Amino acid sequence: MDNFATRRTQALEACEKVINGIEDGTISTSSALLLCKKIARLVNDTDGQEWLSYEYGGYPRTNDGFIITPAWNIAAQHGRSYMDNKDKKRYVFTELAAELEEAIEGIKIALNNYSTQGFSVEGEMALLATERMTLRVSQNTNDLLKSIKTNESRLSILQSQYYDYAVRWQIDLQFGKTAKKVFEEYQENVDLYFSTLSGVTLQKLSAIEDLMEDGNPERYSQVLTSCRRLWECTAKQLHDEVFPNCNEKTYKTKTGKDIDVSGEHYNNKLSAVIETLQGKATKNTLVGSEVVYLIDWMENINSIQSTGVHSEVTREQAMQCIIHTYIALGDILELRDSVQ
Repeated sequence: MDNFATRRTQALEACEKVINGIEDGTISTSSALLLCKKIARLVNDTDGQEWLSYEYGGYPRTNDGFIITPAWNIAAQHGRSYMDNKDKKRYVFTELAAELEEAIEGIKIALNNYSTQGFSVEGEMALLATERMTLRVSQNTNDLLKSIKTNESRLSILQSQYYDYAVRWQIDLQFGKTAKKVFEEYQENVDLYFSTLSGVTLQKLSAIEDLMEDGNPERYSQVLTSCRRLWECTAKQLHDEVFPNCNEKTYKTKTGKDIDVSGEHYNNKLSAVIETLQGKATKNTLVGSEVVYLIDWMENINSIQSTGVHSEVTREQAMQCIIHTYIALGDILELRDSVQ
């Protein structure tokens, strides 16, 4: 079994322990947290590792005692925020799972020992003293019960977060194996289509692979840029193939709309290519509704590819961009080959 398969198996086992343990009540919330940390490490979930490290070791604070903004946002995203009824401001609770568990057990012990048993007074003030003591015990007991309720509610929130995290990765890991096989079969076919493209275009494809294997988060925005360049190179080459020696700046679609296919209007170039090839195809490689969907999808892909210019890109976004770009171009190239 290779290293990836081993890590996947271990991650799935940890997911099972968290899910079954919480469902059956046989695992503490703090133990579920540790297993979630293990899952995040095994699947290389960097965002999860950051969140869970705060859950285990505490949320970092400034010198003034306030939680730093990025950590505050992470806490709020994972159910720790609440609205204070007095000042109407939103806060996050920072108690760790282990601290909440310990506090709950401590209060329960205190409640068991907290009573008026053994208390006695004599004299004229005995009745008043007894009433005051009874009232004080009652008030303190209510305060302790409220504290338990608050702590249990917060612990339940954390437990739910850890449970959902394990379930999400269990589904991802189980489905990922099937999806991987399906995509590998699709990839073999699409690679044949890509192999017919120019050397410059293939270099763009190779650059994407190298950037992902580098493992450097700073490379992810470059992945999106490389995807966009691959998209542009493929669009230009296909347009030149389908419309050789074309000097027209516009293309009239079947609906009678003129679209600009000059310069850097790569999506319009591909739209013209798709519509023209579909009309020549000997088989219904793409039916009308699928053509419209693919054209809409191209706009979405272009939007994803452009995010790297404006904001920090995660590995998940980079992977999404690669897969969407790869599949869309693969479908277009398959359509091209169907008419040759």
